[in-house]
Amino acid sequence: MTVRPAVVLARLAHLGFVLDQLERLRALRAGGATDPVYDLGAERALHVAAEAIFDIGHHVLAGRGHPVPGTYREVVPALVAHGLFPAELASRFEGMAGLRNLLVHDYVRVDVALLWRAVEEHLGDLRAAHAALSVLPELGRAG
Repeated sequence: MTVRPAVVLARLAHLGFVLDQLERLRALRAGGATDPVYDLGAERALHVAAEAIFDIGHHVLAGRGHPVPGTYREVVPALVAHGLFPAELASRFEGMAGLRNLLVHDYVRVDVALLWRAVEEHLGDLRAAHAALSVLPELGRAG
């Protein structure tokens, strides 16, 4: 298998769009607006963002012939081990797989305060991951 730039670029484009929408939701909420629709939007956006990063990671690792991790929690460390993701950012992603699993599998018990804390604390990390993955050599562009 090889890394297919079109696959990665499509996921990166969608990730960028989702992060922009998450930023809009954060700004609305910071401005005092509250609505369960914002909570649901943030929940879905965090889920999609985490999923995109893990999907891109799986695709790139497999495309380069590296072993594909068995869990989402192992994807970012595997990318770091192969020089595909900054180590200093990886430590901030340790809980992202757990958050993704909570949003997917235990969605009935999502704590809204925890959700928004994740947005506040990790939106910058998600943007940094987007930037790091956007400059993979296979994509033919530099950051």
